[in-house]
Amino acid sequence: MDFLERCGLPPGSVSEVFPSNALQPLLDELIRVGAQPNSVNVNLSAELLKCLTLRLVGTRAPLDRRETRAYMTYQRCRGYLEQHSLRLKSLTEVAEECHLSKPYLCRLFRRYENQSPYQYLLRLKMNHAAERLQQPQALIKQVAEQTGFVDQFHFTRVFTSVFGLSPTAFRDLR
Repeated sequence: MDFLERCGLPPGSVSEVFPSNALQPLLDELIRVGAQPNSVNVNLSAELLKCLTLRLVGTRAPLDRRETRAYMTYQRCRGYLEQHSLRLKSLTEVAEECHLSKPYLCRLFRRYENQSPYQYLLRLKMNHAAERLQQPQALIKQVAEQTGFVDQFHFTRVFTSVFGLSPTAFRDLR
């Protein structure tokens, strides 16, 4: 707790990170290491948590970015993606439904998210898939279909590239 306060993060405080995926690799590593508890990984998890905190402090969003029209458009599109991620399938579809051109949508996401809108969409789909795979009755084929993948093998390749584990190995972690 003292460490958080020294970093300017008192209990109950909220921070917005910019770009929003800046913490994702550290979070993924923390989850991966924490899933295999042993004496080395417990210490490593504690250090990763400190790194995550320092990274959070270093990537807090400047307040002035929230006031630009481009940032507001990005936030609107990001929210739309979050609400409709399971239904959306392509960048063209996303751009049309957000009433933007594909190049402009990509520029917004590169500027504020540091990834393409399609990569963000895939991350949302894979996060949903990971949540579903935690349920004992969930079948990989059903989860693939629910997240918009017709081919279970393609789903498995994408899931593995995002999380570093196959869906089967991920499900076995619970």
